[in-house]
Amino acid sequence: MGSSDAYFDLWDWLARQETLDPHAFLSRLQTAYQTGPITYLDRMIASGHVHPDNIHQSQRRSASHQARALSRKPAVEQILRVFSALEPIELVAWHRSAHRDHRILGYPLPGRHSCLLVELRSSPEELSAWRRLHDRDFLSFGTVLNARLAGASLADRQDKGRARPLTRRELETLAWIAAGKSYWEAAVILGISERTIRHFMANARQKLDVVNNAQAVAEAAWRGLIPRLVEPSAS
Repeated sequence: MGSSDAYFDLWDWLARQETLDPHAFLSRLQTAYQTGPITYLDRMIASGHVHPDNIHQSQRRSASHQARALSRKPAVEQILRVFSALEPIELVAWHRSAHRDHRILGYPLPGRHSCLLVELRSSPEELSAWRRLHDRDFLSFGTVLNARLAGASLADRQDKGRARPLTRRELETLAWIAAGKSYWEAAVILGISERTIRHFMANARQKLDVVNNAQAVAEAAWRGLIPRLVEPSAS
C-alpha cells in the first residue's frame, strides 16, 4: 500500500527539484506506492492514431516498444478513453499478460491530452481498496508532473520558434489550412498559386518540426501562432 508518509515525502522531494527528471520522479512514485511500472504519456491525436510527444517511465523500457504498442487499435481505443475520462478508470491491458491479477489504471491529467498509466498486480477487491487510498494522490502528483513538463516544453518551443520564426505568409497559409481550406482554396484566398501554398506549408512543417499538416496545425495552435482570419468579401 505504500507508507502513510509517502505523499509528504514525495512532495518534499519535488520542492527541492529545480529541474525535474521525469524518470526519477516516476521511479520514486512507484517505490513509494509499491506499484508496478508507471508511464506518463503526452500525445497528439491525428487521423485516429496516437502519436506520443513524450513518454516517460518509471522503469527503463524501450520507447520504440511502447510507441509500437500505442499504434495498435486496442491501445488507441483505451488511451482515448483515458483522455476523455473525467476520473481515473481501469483499463484492460493491451499487451498479453500471463498474470490474471494484472491491472492498469489510467489517470487523466489536465491541459493537453496526457495521462498516467499505473500497472498493479492485485485482485479486484485489493484494487478497490488501493484506489480509495491513493487515487487522489496520483491525480495530484500527475497534475504537478504535467505542469512541470508543459512549462519546460513551452519554453523549449518558444526558443525554437524564436530561432526559426514562421514568415507572415507561412502563418497566413497555416491559418487557412487550420480553418479547413484546401490548398487550392487557400491559394485563391491569398491570391497566389497552389504551388506556392504547398511551398509555404512545407516550410512551416519543417520549422515546426512535424511531419504532416495536422501536426503542424496542432503545434502552431499550441504555440499560439495561428492568426485571426478575415475571409475576403465576394465583391
